[in-house]
Formats: sequence, structure tokens, C-alpha cells
Amino acid sequence: GLTGCLNFFNSIFDNTSIKMSNGYCEDSVNIVNSKGNIKSVYINDAFSDALDLDFSKLTIDHLFIFNSGNDCFDVSGGTYSIILSNLSRCNDKALSIGEVSEFNATKIIVTESNIGISVKDFSRSLIDSYDASNVSICVEAFQKKQEFGGAVANFKNLNCEGLYNHDLNSLINKNYNEL
Repeated sequence: GLTGCLNFFNSIFDNTSIKMSNGYCEDSVNIVNSKGNIKSVYINDAFSDALDLDFSKLTIDHLFIFNSGNDCFDVSGGTYSIILSNLSRCNDKALSIGEVSEFNATKIIVTESNIGISVKDFSRSLIDSYDASNVSICVEAFQKKQEFGGAVANFKNLNCEGLYNHDLNSLINKNYNEL
């Protein structure tokens, strides 16, 4: 059931660096049921999804993805923190957050992608700074699967010109203040 060209299962990361080019699999890198800190991830020219994280608790300091045939960065069923992420030329979503995920980021930069950020299915995100250019949809929040509910996308600083879509069960907070 592992779908990556490079797979990690039940792994512990400690300041790990990952580089991948020309991944011709469903996921170039797939990390499942793992935890720890990843110092950097560099992925370019992914056939489909570039980085897929499932059922994990991970922190990534630096994430750089360029040219993905589908999603650049896809997370589900876990807790994820990103310090700096630069996602460019993502054919579908730059960042997809789904299936009861908690996602926090300090800075997300997206360029030339169909959808900047998609939050769905009981997931919650808090992003301090989000800058996107050349995207059709800046942010979407919705219930995708029947067994889940809506989603919440929180942003402290947001710079994106494009569409913002959410369903009746979901919320996009463009100027989130915790107070």
C-alpha cells in the first residue's frame, strides 16, 4: 500500500534531509506513521504528488517543491508543522490538508499553481504568513468526504489575489487573531 518512489514507514526523523528528482510514482516521497524533525525536503519534477505525509507527527524546517504533476504537498491524518515552504508549478494543489489534520506553518510561498491551499475534512490550519501569485484559487475549505465534516483555515497574514471558496460547514479566517 505504499505509493512512493521513496517510502518511509514507522520512521523517526532527526534533522533529516531528503532530495528527490524525477519521481515517476503516485508520490515521489511518501511518509507514513512517522514522527520527528526533517531539516529540509527538496523535490523537483514529480510525475504526480511530490510529498505525501500520512498519519504522522512531523516538523519540516525547509520545504522546496518545484514542478509537480498533481499536488506538491499533501498531508492527512496527523499533526504537521512547517517553518518555510516554497511550492511552485503545482498542477493541482500546492498544499492539500485533509482528513483530521492539524497543520501549522510560519511561512508558505506558492507560485504558478491551480489551487494554493486546500483544507478539508475536519482539518484545521494556522498559517502565519501566506503569499501566493499566479493561482486560480487562493484558499478553499470544505467537506470532501461524507464521513467527515467541514474545515477551518486560519491566516495571520495573507497576500493572494484570487478566489476564496468554502462550504457552509467550513471557515476561512483571513486575518486570524488568537485573542
